[in-house]
Parts: sequence; C-alpha cells; structure tokens
Amino acid sequence: MNGKGRPGGPAPRSAKHVAGPAPRSAKHVGGFTLVEILLALAILSVVMVLLLASFTGAGRSLEILTERSGNFRQLRITMDRIGSDLDGAFSSIGSEPTAFTCKPDQFSGKPASTLIFTAYVLPDITGARPPSDIVRIKYFPKVSEDGRSIEIHREQSDLPLIENKILTVESRLATRIQGFRVELYDGSTWQTEWPQGGKKWALPRKVRLAITDSLGVEFHRTVPLPLAGKEASGTYSGKRGMAGAAPTGAGGGTPGATAPGGAVPPPPPPPPPRAS
Repeated sequence: MNGKGRPGGPAPRSAKHVAGPAPRSAKHVGGFTLVEILLALAILSVVMVLLLASFTGAGRSLEILTERSGNFRQLRITMDRIGSDLDGAFSSIGSEPTAFTCKPDQFSGKPASTLIFTAYVLPDITGARPPSDIVRIKYFPKVSEDGRSIEIHREQSDLPLIENKILTVESRLATRIQGFRVELYDGSTWQTEWPQGGKKWALPRKVRLAITDSLGVEFHRTVPLPLAGKEASGTYSGKRGMAGAAPTGAGGGTPGATAPGGAVPPPPPPPPPRAS
C-alpha cells in the first residue's frame, strides 16, 4: 500500500529523529589541548620573569641611590665640620698646646692623615661639661671592623692651655672611607706634613682636604686659615703688647709684660691716696 498507513509506504519518523541532529561524539567537544595549555603557561612564565626582573632592577637602583646619597651626605657633613673648626684655628708663639701638626700615614694600604690643632669655638653651655671657647681638636683615621675601609674620627679636648682632668670627647664622622688626605699650603708649595723646618709655631695659609668614598670617588675642599700669619699677636702669644707698647704707668708696670703662659696680665693697681 502507498501513502500514510498503507503497506509498503515509508515508515513514520520517530520523535528522536524529529528533535534534531544527533549529538557530537566526545572527540568533537570544545576545549584546550594539553599542548595549548603548556604553551600558554610558558608565555605567562616569560612575562612574569620579565616583570620580576624589572621590579628587582628598580629596587636595586633605589638601594644604590640611597647608599650614594648617604655617602655624599656624610662626606659633606665631615668636610663642613673640619672646615668650621679650621676657621678658628690659631697658634701662639711659645705656647706648645697651640702648635699645628699634620702627619701622613697608611691604614690598610689607604692614604690617611692625622690633623691636630687648637681653635676658637663657640662654648657649649647646654651640656654637663664646663664651657670652653678654646679647644684642642684632633682628626684621625681608624681601620673599620672588616678591615677593608677606614673611618674618620674627631677628638676634642677642652681647656687645653691649663692642666685639667676633663675627659676628651671622641665622635665618629664618616665610615667606609677609602682615603683621607690633608695637604697644607705654606705660601709657595703644598706640603703633606706640618710643621716644616723651623716653622714650629706657624700656621699654614690653606688646608686642602681630600676624602675618597667607598666607590673610589675623591672629593676636595680647600679651607683658608684666617689667623695664619698672626701667631705673634694672638691672645695667648708671649709677644703680645711688646710692639708699640705704652710707657710705664703710674704703678711702675713694665711695658708689654705678660703673665706666665702668654696671657696678658691685669693693669697695675692705682697708687694709694696721699695724706693731706
């Protein structure tokens, strides 16, 4: 029979065929293969390594800049302190504690100098120590704990012109230094040692400082000494008042006389009144 329901006609479609095409097999399901995942992980690893290297380099650059800034700051403070002390440096003929000395040396194969002088300073009235406007100052190097660099130290002695038991004060100014050289100008040439010849009480005209930092960079500063050439007319000079002295006063004082140690003595007392 032909037609619907007739024998020999096409069989009716089931509901399964009417609903749509058959689903794909597991072979055709969407997703990433193992090779694709490994390739993506490799690319991500490269990107992460590049980012980490960038951050590490930035951090290292910051550390280097901070270290160099700290080194420059301590060198500037050290030179400012030495220059400030040298501005008040003086020497007085006949007064041993005021002699200006400088000696070159070698510490762990590095150039180093020891500088000693007496100077006028502003008295410190805030501490427990007695205030003094004249101090003996010593700048000297010390080998660092690791032995690979040197340190610059400052030592101060108060009231150096009189005998006392005041303890010295030592402070560290700079660390990790590769060199500390001091040169002195006598008016014609630069010297590395002082005093020269018979100039025991003479001050150098200028002092040149050379400090080498941990990176091998050398910094210079030249400091003129305002009181150079005035060794015979200083406050504690034994010759003060001898040049152009006034005539003997009514008390019979000797012109230009000085007290022991070079200090100028007080004026003689006035004569007693005459009886009427």
